[in-house]
Amino acid sequence: MLAAVGFHARSTRRWCVARLVFAALVAGAAAGCADRRALTADPEALAAAPPEVLDRLREDPYNYFRFINHEWTSRVCEVFSADLANQPIVQLHGDAHIEQYALTKDAWGLDDFDDSTRGPALVDISRFLGSIDLAARRRGWTIDRDRLFDRFFDGYRRGLSEATYQPAEPGIVRWVKGRNAAPSRTAFFAWAESKMAPMPEVSMNGLLASMTVFSRLVRRERPELPEGYFQVIRAGWLQMGIGSAAIRKILMRVRGPSDDPNDDELLEAKAVRALKGLGCLEVPKSRPAFRVIVGSQQVGRLRHNILVAGPEEDIPEMTIQGEHLRNWWVRSWEPSYREITLDDLRSVDDLADVVYDSAVQLGSGSVHGADDASLRSRSLTAIASLQPRLRKEATVLVEEMMRGWRQLGQPSPH
Repeated sequence: MLAAVGFHARSTRRWCVARLVFAALVAGAAAGCADRRALTADPEALAAAPPEVLDRLREDPYNYFRFINHEWTSRVCEVFSADLANQPIVQLHGDAHIEQYALTKDAWGLDDFDDSTRGPALVDISRFLGSIDLAARRRGWTIDRDRLFDRFFDGYRRGLSEATYQPAEPGIVRWVKGRNAAPSRTAFFAWAESKMAPMPEVSMNGLLASMTVFSRLVRRERPELPEGYFQVIRAGWLQMGIGSAAIRKILMRVRGPSDDPNDDELLEAKAVRALKGLGCLEVPKSRPAFRVIVGSQQVGRLRHNILVAGPEEDIPEMTIQGEHLRNWWVRSWEPSYREITLDDLRSVDDLADVVYDSAVQLGSGSVHGADDASLRSRSLTAIASLQPRLRKEATVLVEEMMRGWRQLGQPSPH
């Protein structure tokens, strides 16, 4: 199928050469967007980010792109403000880009629905096109950028038109699986516990009390889970990620279905990210964390054994240092989980496969409900009318983002 649209395989370049090419393109692109302000990161988010995260942002513009999703979306809402009235409201991933593509032993597709909500499809489309532009620049595949954009729109339209369609497993998924065997459960738990930063006693006591109530609430919906399933064995603050670096996270090992340590479960509890100031998105007035669950269920393909939003009820026991866990959500970790990075891509064909599959997933998952056919038709029409501008604006947004990245400075000396 790739041959039909003119793709051809290219060997990957050495990292140092790719960075030089990328830097040259960045310098040239900056001159073309001087009339619009740079996309800069929120100062409070930068202040909250650990030093090692700041170094990663300065080192790689794609990391910076991941970090500023809120600012990127705000600019998209602004740029397309005059078009919003004609855009249907659909289910969004909220932060759709190439490095959100992940796999487990039996599934693959976009994951990480922290910013999922409802809004115009142009939010997800602009974000993913921006990631294509960045990936093409980084890997020296800029000649194929427009055809990669074509591939995205082909997939998005296919997903909208055929809600149950899913492409075959991409070759890059099979290749990554072959190179990255799932660890043993013993190794998996040891690695996870190494990521648990110590919690003060008051926080740990709050977590233990919260999990007691959490267990009771979840087992009402999942009666097959035995009593004691959510008994905390070990826990700590979690400092991982780039886009979520400033979000409070807790990682815990819980008892699972029995006393056998090999069937323990790892759970991540994460504070929901605020969507304030993003005028073209819907912000739920109640159960703020539930939007993450909805996005994962409607758009996602990877299934988590535990995926639960914090309760809306005001339960005094469910607090940690005075913060109620209604604004948190919890999901289980799978040992075989692996995210695909830009450096995993062996050729432009690999990138095209990820682009197409992601677009199908976004399109098919964007519409649900009794009026599916009508909404899908209106979405197809709306996207077709905006496609030329979406392509152009995604590239301009990348250029504005690059200006913000350069302003952040270079890596600090060690």
